[in-house]
Amino acid sequence: MNKKLTSFLVENNFSLEQEGAYSYINDYQVSIGQDRMQNAIYGSMDTVIQIYSHLEIEQMDAIKGYLKEMKKSLSITKYEVTQIGVCFVIVKHYDTLLDRIKQITSYMISQNAKNKEYCPVTGDPLDEETKKKLYYNNLVIFLNAVSVDIINSQIEQEEEEFQAAPNNYAKGLLGAFVGGALGAIVWVVLGALTGIISGWIAFLIAVLAGLGYDKMKGKPTHMKFVFSAIATLIYAVVSMFVIYILLVRSLMITEGISGNPVSLLFELVSIDEEVRSGFIMDMVLSLFFGILGIGFSYLQMRKSFHQKQEKLK
Repeated sequence: MNKKLTSFLVENNFSLEQEGAYSYINDYQVSIGQDRMQNAIYGSMDTVIQIYSHLEIEQMDAIKGYLKEMKKSLSITKYEVTQIGVCFVIVKHYDTLLDRIKQITSYMISQNAKNKEYCPVTGDPLDEETKKKLYYNNLVIFLNAVSVDIINSQIEQEEEEFQAAPNNYAKGLLGAFVGGALGAIVWVVLGALTGIISGWIAFLIAVLAGLGYDKMKGKPTHMKFVFSAIATLIYAVVSMFVIYILLVRSLMITEGISGNPVSLLFELVSIDEEVRSGFIMDMVLSLFFGILGIGFSYLQMRKSFHQKQEKLK
């Protein structure tokens, strides 16, 4: 955890654990942790706050409406309301975090949402002597024994459903190349019009390839990254080659030269040292930008990879 968050937790008497921290605010279980997979490119980490409460459908709807209305004033980047409580994400503003948690829990009280005296999963009274402190979704949670069995059954069922689902790798590969093509078109158009190599577009290609993979229902495994990487590298090189062809064609039109721009490009590369060195350098740069884009996109997409959930013990 970063220093500001750790300072906040210590000052407000949170119990610090290896996986995060927890406390009771307005008589609700509150767990806090940081997600290292989010915002990796920008060097920051999302702070995840979970307020546990067994919620009924009507309560969930009311709390969702409240958070939607108050999202900006509460400085929340995203939120989720489920049957086990409220989860929201912030990036900074730790100095007002306690007030925001109190504000949300106060609204939950107004909706008669069950507090720490009740199990977040079953809604049954939580016996102090038999309750279990566990890690669920990388956060501390207190549950009764029945809840542990319920969650473990859900984890087992979800894993079985994932393993039984079709891979759709062929469709995912097609989606990756179709999505990546959109980014490649942007690269070619910008390069042909300005003559500038915009390396950040390699990241755009990788991201769009990943989105295309998802759109075609490819299975969320590391194959998503593999296919996106292949598409990005191919498009990075092909795009640069197409840019050169278009630039040569433009030159031919300006100079009134007839012929095949591809043939002329290879002829210029073979006989002109300056053109050859520039061509090779741009191809190397396109590969470099492609690899860079792949690396950045991996940091963003790995969150979507399927990870087998460990059963609660």
